[in-house]
Amino acid sequence: MEAQAEKTVFDDLAQLEKTLTEDTSGDRARAMLGYFDEVARASEAMLSKQVVDAERQLVSHLIEGFRAAQRIIRHVWETLHTASLAA
Repeated sequence: MEAQAEKTVFDDLAQLEKTLTEDTSGDRARAMLGYFDEVARASEAMLSKQVVDAERQLVSHLIEGFRAAQRIIRHVWETLHTASLAA
């Protein structure tokens, strides 16, 4: 089962790279960045509510993951297109 999960992850990453490679205008990359920003902000709002420590830790990890996804998408797009991705 681990090999299948690994294959799925690598296939997804290959598809993401293909999508970003074809995205010469940066519109798709900006849409992805916007999505991850939206879910990170929604998750941050959850932290302002009373939650148990385990939930707080999980939500914090999700926020870190969403922000990391933004950094990765920006870096990959900018590397592929040797340009800065304007907002």
